[in-house]
Amino acid sequence: MAKPSVELIDALRKTAKRVSVKSNYEWKDIGACNCGNLVQVVTDLNKKEISNYGIKKHGDWEMLVRLYKKDSGYKIDDIITEMLNIGFILDDLVHLENLSDRKILSRIPETKFLKRDRKDDVVLYLNTWADMMEEALYKEIEISEIKEVIEQPNQPVKV
Repeated sequence: MAKPSVELIDALRKTAKRVSVKSNYEWKDIGACNCGNLVQVVTDLNKKEISNYGIKKHGDWEMLVRLYKKDSGYKIDDIITEMLNIGFILDDLVHLENLSDRKILSRIPETKFLKRDRKDDVVLYLNTWADMMEEALYKEIEISEIKEVIEQPNQPVKV
């Protein structure tokens, strides 16, 4: 699973809000599906651009991830590299598209069966994932770092 960071958590939260509010969610469109919406948030590309880049390297997100090569020359691989650079791992993208990460699913009540193409389920999954990342990030914060910030409030905060 991704390494927690403020940027990653922010991307997950913004994507959840985007999917819940916007009407451009379409699971069958790689530019507007679960991963497509996250990519839009991270890269500022629109769904048409993402779809066009993905079409050039045939497949859905699972296939694109399996065929990923950093220096392939395909723009979609550059996009995946950008996702990896903020802390996601390849499996995260596959799991997001299918709402299938067991660690995330274990935090959702067993009575809730998630469908990968249902907007409300995508929002629940993204927010649960962001909650987990926040908890992990809090565990990394050292008490001495907090004390330092309190004692020297005008100094930049190390994250």
